[in-house]
Order: sequence, then C-alpha cells, then structure tokens
Amino acid sequence: MELLIGIIIALIVLVSLSIHEYAHALVASLFGDDTAKHAGRLTLNPIAHWDNVGTTLLVGLIILRSLGLALPVFGWGKPVPIDEGKFENPRWSSFNVAIAGPMSNFVIAFILAVIYKLTDGGTFIDSILILSVNLNVFLGLFNLLPIAPLDGSKLLRLFIPEELYINLHTNPLLFYGMILLVFWFLLTPLQIFAQNISQFLLG
Repeated sequence: MELLIGIIIALIVLVSLSIHEYAHALVASLFGDDTAKHAGRLTLNPIAHWDNVGTTLLVGLIILRSLGLALPVFGWGKPVPIDEGKFENPRWSSFNVAIAGPMSNFVIAFILAVIYKLTDGGTFIDSILILSVNLNVFLGLFNLLPIAPLDGSKLLRLFIPEELYINLHTNPLLFYGMILLVFWFLLTPLQIFAQNISQFLLG
C-alpha cells in the first residue's frame, strides 16, 4: 500500500511539474519568445519536461521514501529555455514568465479543492484530491521564494540592480548559502503555511 501511495504521489508531482513548466513556455510565447515552443516544451507531456537528473532524483526519492527510507525529497523539472533578447521589456516579461509556473500550481490546487467540495469520491479519491491540493500549494509557495534559481527570484529582480541580480545567480557562495537557508530554516515553516492554505481551500 505504501508503494502505491508513493507511485500516486510521484504521478501527481509529475503532472503538476508538467503544467508548471508548460505555463512558463506558454507565457514566454505570448510575450514574443518562441524558444520554448521550438524546443518542444509547449506541451503537457511529462516526458518533455523530464530532467534526467532532477526529475529522476525526485521520483526516485519519493518512491524510496514510500518504502520507509527517511530520505529528503528534492528535485526539479527541466528548465524551460528562455531568450530574453526576444522580449520588449526583459525584466517585466521574464517576471511574468517566471510567475506563471507557481500561479499554475495555485490554479490546480483551487480547481481540485472545488472538485473535492462538490463531489463525494469516496475515501481514496478524497485522499488523492487532498494530497494533490497540498502538493500544488507547496510547489507554488516554494517556487515563489525570492532565491535564485527559483521563480520568485524574478520578482526580486524588479526591485534590485541588475548587477546584484546576476551576482546572486553566478556567485557560488551566495547560491549555495541561499539553498542551505531554505532547507535549514524555511522548509518547515513553508510546509506548515502550505498546509494551512490547503485546509482553508478544502474547507
């Protein structure tokens, strides 16, 4: 049963990641950058968004954790290629492209919460809907953190000098320091906040 739950969680994450990355590609295309479209990323097919390292690691850790191994779960989808040179306003367009991913997760969570409230799918179906809402709220919030290379860093870019923004992406000490900051201090509060939002949506 635990393995089945792990597989279901992995599938939910894969679908959510695919919609997340598709949203990036779609908004980039709307703002004039067709790089992602020509790369085959303007699709909901999970295979197109599968990162050989990040997604394989994510799915593998989810399955292993479902088997009882106390392992941290982390990973990522394949980044959507963006050519800022095709945007009229690179900062503003890049922000919209970045924010589209987390917003897609919040939309998924809201739709599934409405379905949960309107239907009586039985204990198992209800559990899947609740889990899907929780995961998508968490994914959306996590990606909004203003830390490179997360989507939220594009929000930070609107308020800091471009040189500092580039330094945050390229300086190894700053990059890994922020990653450690997230996992040591922010992850648990973020999970609690995501659960509270999910409970509110689910009523």
